Amino acid sequence: MYKTTIGLEIHFEAKTKSKMFCCCKNETSTSLDNKPNSNICPICTGQPGTLPVINKEAIDKILMTGIALNCEIPGKSKFDRKSYFYPDLPKGYQISQYDLPLCQKGYLDITLADGTKKRIRITRVHMEEDTAKLYHEPDGGSLVDFDRAGVPLMELVTEPDIANAEEAKKFCQELQLILKYLDVSNADMEKGQMRCEVNISLNKEGDSELGTKVEVKNLNSFKAVEKSIEYEIKRQSEMLDRGEKIIQETRGWHDDKQITMSQRGKESAHEYRYFPEPDLPPLMITHEKIDEIKRIIPELPAGKRDRFSKEYGLNNKEIDFFVTNTAIGRYFEKSITELNCWKEESEMAKKHAEKSVEEMIKLCANYIITDLQALIKTDVGGDNYDFEYLEKKITPENFGEFICLISTGEISSKIAKIVLTEMFNTGADPSHIIEEKGLVQIEGDEEIAKIIDVVLAKNAKAVEDYKNGKQNSFAFLIGQIMAESKGRANPQITAKILKSKLD
Repeated sequence: MYKTTIGLEIHFEAKTKSKMFCCCKNETSTSLDNKPNSNICPICTGQPGTLPVINKEAIDKILMTGIALNCEIPGKSKFDRKSYFYPDLPKGYQISQYDLPLCQKGYLDITLADGTKKRIRITRVHMEEDTAKLYHEPDGGSLVDFDRAGVPLMELVTEPDIANAEEAKKFCQELQLILKYLDVSNADMEKGQMRCEVNISLNKEGDSELGTKVEVKNLNSFKAVEKSIEYEIKRQSEMLDRGEKIIQETRGWHDDKQITMSQRGKESAHEYRYFPEPDLPPLMITHEKIDEIKRIIPELPAGKRDRFSKEYGLNNKEIDFFVTNTAIGRYFEKSITELNCWKEESEMAKKHAEKSVEEMIKLCANYIITDLQALIKTDVGGDNYDFEYLEKKITPENFGEFICLISTGEISSKIAKIVLTEMFNTGADPSHIIEEKGLVQIEGDEEIAKIIDVVLAKNAKAVEDYKNGKQNSFAFLIGQIMAESKGRANPQITAKILKSKLD
């Protein structure tokens, strides 16, 4: 048996107005459909004689990230030159950080599928500048777009605490969620705003030394992170079984073939010839600055999960849905606030005082996760929407009223689906829709009894089956009555009268 040891290196672009060391806009041509090389200047294209200036907003963003990830923030930090020659690096070196990063010795706790928690230690989070983007032509030529060159890029390095593909994937997902909550990065992997590299080694159980480390690059999705690790574990295990030696190298992930491919030997730190950046002063981080950043850090995913569990009594699956989908999570909380107002003001709600707030909250969560989510997906074709979109479709006040109407029995679940669809399409309030479309629930015993008589006359066999002890026939007859009344018959009163007539 072999033991797997994994560490991650994750790059994510900071969400700032301008680039890291110049005044060019932090906007890539792909994101705005601009022409390539639209946001460039002599500084970010590495022209001789230019001098960089540190972006304060970018520093604030990385400090916020580090504090959220439980990192230590040293009092002194600096930038360094990392030298290597490649067409996407206009200066022939990258301004990065080597021995004095802005954030170090942190951790992130993740929850696995079986409910167990694991702490992954973070070695460092440092700031550097992104490279340009290369486009390789079919004829063998290459083009360079410098719009991305100089974009503030944070790099996070973990300790080798990760044991399998699930842990690595979960770490990346939780990190992305934190970055979005902090609003420090869009962290969109499809757009290259978050990029992962896996360092993986295998050794025999009980060996004191780790195996030879292999780095896998070009991982632009959580699935690629997971699948590349699974492939490397299989590849390296088979090599070790055959007595072959694992070589230290950089491999790329081929998404179509679902395999890793050798690219080059792995560079060492001395090959980059790091030395302090002479054109930038050291950074002195005061306690006052750290306190200032701490005050603006919002509620993070882990805290929100705990609060949703205690405050709303939701299960883990429901909580994860609302924590991951921040817009709809905010909508849920606003709707609960409005629901409480309707419960206090509605005369019908006062008659149904036995309906607890917990029951109403559960009902609200269920309708948002199932029925409302289905309408949203049909309308926008995915998860790309914000709170303002939801509020425009159905206000939280109207949704709270809608849940109150269902909870107090003023409309049945069948009518509720009709009303919700109409609310979504028109923005109208539920009471107005119910009145306008004649969807008011039938409460009168006499009127319901007449409908039941019609249904019983049409379904003599079901009546006979019920009398012969087939209880399923009762549910069938209830369904027929609801269909006959177009969902308007009060379900509780209907069941009571039907049982009386059958008995």
